[in-house]
Amino acid sequence: MNKSKIPSPFNPEEFRKEGHKLVDTLADYLGDALSGKEIPVLPSNDPERLAQMFSFESGGGENEPLNDFLKRVISGSNHLHHPHYIGHQVTSPLPVAVLAQFCTTLLNNGAAIYEMGPVNMALEKNVVNRFGAIIGYSGKYDGIFTHGGTAGNLTAMLAARQVKTDYNIWEEGVKDNRRPGYMISEQAHYSVGRNVKIMGLGYESTIKVPVDSHFRMRTDLLEEIKNEAEKRGIKVISVIASSCSTATGSYDDLQTIADFCEKHNLWMHVDGAHGMGVLFSDKYKGLISGIERADSVVIDFHKMLLVPALNTLVMFRDGEKSFETFAQKASYLFQKSQDNVWYNSAIRTIECTKSALGIIAYTALKYYGNSYYREYIDSRYDLARSLATIIKSDSQLELTVEPESNIVCLRFAPEGYNELILNQINSVIRAKIVMEGSFYIVQTELDGKIWIRLTIINPVTSEDDLKDLLLKIKKIGNSEIS
Repeated sequence: MNKSKIPSPFNPEEFRKEGHKLVDTLADYLGDALSGKEIPVLPSNDPERLAQMFSFESGGGENEPLNDFLKRVISGSNHLHHPHYIGHQVTSPLPVAVLAQFCTTLLNNGAAIYEMGPVNMALEKNVVNRFGAIIGYSGKYDGIFTHGGTAGNLTAMLAARQVKTDYNIWEEGVKDNRRPGYMISEQAHYSVGRNVKIMGLGYESTIKVPVDSHFRMRTDLLEEIKNEAEKRGIKVISVIASSCSTATGSYDDLQTIADFCEKHNLWMHVDGAHGMGVLFSDKYKGLISGIERADSVVIDFHKMLLVPALNTLVMFRDGEKSFETFAQKASYLFQKSQDNVWYNSAIRTIECTKSALGIIAYTALKYYGNSYYREYIDSRYDLARSLATIIKSDSQLELTVEPESNIVCLRFAPEGYNELILNQINSVIRAKIVMEGSFYIVQTELDGKIWIRLTIINPVTSEDDLKDLLLKIKKIGNSEIS
């Protein structure tokens, strides 16, 4: 009998056996997590202790059965499918998207050039076409996928720099007397300001615009702030709007920002990483009125579109300008290269080897992109509004602003206590809830006040779950002041 030429780690039958075990384990876990069984949302473990628990010698070392090891991984992880996960803006992914990623992970086709990922690039193109139509773009729009919103924002911001700077900044570098600048909201995601510094433009090139009482960019100050920046020698090239902001879920006024950008020939970019899911909602799509006028838009599928992280789409109203991100010469100096083709992604992103993001996004859209997304997004936004009503009716609780999205900020704030004490109490409340594992929530600081921040992103989180959380907040808060 001939000895098999297949190396034992690649044995298909062993893969089949272990794969069946793992799917059964994950299916059981999914059932437990979604049902809200008495498992901690985030198991409490000291980082050093956890590192020791997962030393290479733990569990019997290489003799530990794979499924036993993976069960330990599951047990110690943050359980995003649990209805009491109401924390960061990372979603509980759709099982169908997870299965698609299971497939693409084994295939391991990259997406730098067409030959390395042909199916991915074809499906990516179809997702781009679908989103261009949903956004309302006309003409030759285009898009590209990146690993995460930070890379997506950087991709669009680099394109804006190349298109709107009046000299060849890619080859000549930054000129102090004509340093390009980006106008951003004070509530913009931290990655936006960080990207300006990554581009080597420095602190002054991030031109912050104050927000109003609802934490939206104050568009009435755009002219004044632009003029002040240009007096300092900064050439404003772009305005970056938030749809929505990370801390409060507030949507900037896109129509007014678009008017301003068109008036001054500026690049309008919209960071819609979290809140652009409303594209699928008839009820809430008005929050992004004017999105079709944006030069570029970032959308995270791993937030409100329910796929595994990281998966981000960057859309360009003018598809040709998507090739400017890493153009070797400014567009006004050369004729477009024949190499500028949609199916070779490396020429438009900072990533060379890139996973099959398009296939995962396409799968979610194919099976859930018609009615389910609309129902899901409407229900999460509706639930945030219901929660706000409950908070306002309670004399011990305070709401920051009426929620525009699925993000709600509140705090325990009985009368008679100063801000320093209330800040301490709310930090303790959050820490104790997370430590006991009953809910996973986060906190944010706004105007010097500590707020408990909830992101209602899990599809199965109910109003009863949120009421239970409010009771727990008040119980811990009252114990702290007694």
